[in-house]
Amino acid sequence: MNKKCAKCEKTVYPTEELKCLDKFWHKPCFKCDVCNMTLNMKNYKGYNKIPYCNVHYPTTSFTAVADTPENQRIKQNTKVQSNVQYHSDFEKQKGAYTQVVDTPDMIRHQQNTKNISLIEYHRNFEESKSQFTYVTDTPVMKTQLTNTKNVSLIEYHRDFEKSKSKYTQVADTPEIQKYLENSKFVSLIQYQKDFTETRGSCYQVPDTVEMKTHRRNMENVSAIKYHADFEKMKGKKLTVVDDPETMRIKQNTAIQSNVEYHKVRDQLSDMEQRRPDREARDLEGPGVQEVEDAPSRRVGSISDYDPLNNQFGSIGRYSGGDPAHEPPRGYQQPPPQSYQQPPPQSYQQPPPQSYQPPPPQSYQPPPPQPAAASEGMVCKAMYDYTSADADEVSFQEDDLIINCQPIDEGWMEGTVKRTGQRGMLPSNYVEQVN
Repeated sequence: MNKKCAKCEKTVYPTEELKCLDKFWHKPCFKCDVCNMTLNMKNYKGYNKIPYCNVHYPTTSFTAVADTPENQRIKQNTKVQSNVQYHSDFEKQKGAYTQVVDTPDMIRHQQNTKNISLIEYHRNFEESKSQFTYVTDTPVMKTQLTNTKNVSLIEYHRDFEKSKSKYTQVADTPEIQKYLENSKFVSLIQYQKDFTETRGSCYQVPDTVEMKTHRRNMENVSAIKYHADFEKMKGKKLTVVDDPETMRIKQNTAIQSNVEYHKVRDQLSDMEQRRPDREARDLEGPGVQEVEDAPSRRVGSISDYDPLNNQFGSIGRYSGGDPAHEPPRGYQQPPPQSYQQPPPQSYQQPPPQSYQPPPPQSYQPPPPQPAAASEGMVCKAMYDYTSADADEVSFQEDDLIINCQPIDEGWMEGTVKRTGQRGMLPSNYVEQVN
């Protein structure tokens, strides 16, 4: 069905259609009924479904009449019927709604309403900020407050965990730097002042029963913990990295041990040089002279004689002998024997032909016995060592240590062949044999 224009009664097509006052108009036909001014949707005014401009819009006048009982009854009935009809329509339309597109005017109106509401809220808040009313907390309100507190705490911790590893670095302003420097100086001055005031003073408080009980419990727990850790680590070896302090102590210990060792060797050398064999040169007789002519031989005790190899142990380095015939490292020279000069009246000079000096013998140390295949690395002790801990072993000079395993710099683990004990020992006290 074609739509007819209300002014010219011609067909209205959709491109020129204008719907207003429950009628269809051509856009050029939508004019004031009095002055024929072209109108639009913003400047028209309708009266009895006829468009007018603002100037020619007909004014209406009202006549005040007294309300008769009949008029009042009709008004009351109309109001009641209107209220009933409103509620009936409201109940029908309560769950239904129509979505419409927000026009620019509606969006602007919503924004203005929001701003007005916010301004009104802040004005009311400022007015009632210092005014409040005490009400009794009901169980429901207490439960709600507790739940709100718990939810707020949970939310805070969740946000804290999310932002825990995130931070923003900002440059220190001159004010912040000045404040930090001043705080540092004030803290240092306050600390020195408090230290000066409390220096030399002490505060003694009596030990309460709780403090004594706590101290005794701590000692018991510490002892139990120590023994438990000791039992766990009793058969284990721990290798730790030497820190500078440990390296310094180890180096000082090695230097002291070396000085002590060389000092003993020097004492032995001095004692050997002061032996009374030189006094024998002052004696007269061909026997003593022939003893002096014997190459590299000194007068020693019977304990220096080796009956298996027919050798004397006092031949060697300290009398100018061959360096190749020096005793091995670790060989201790026997203590010097004092020479007792016989009285002159009891000395009988032997005939020259009765003394036959034995041929010069060079000292040859016994060859080291080869270690068995099951003994592993074999070392020989150069000094005596006394264990300083439960996991260490003690040994004496010239003891053989078998199945040696180096642990780290300065320490190894081995079994003393003489005692059969196995444990830790310093590697600078032994030398490897095989």
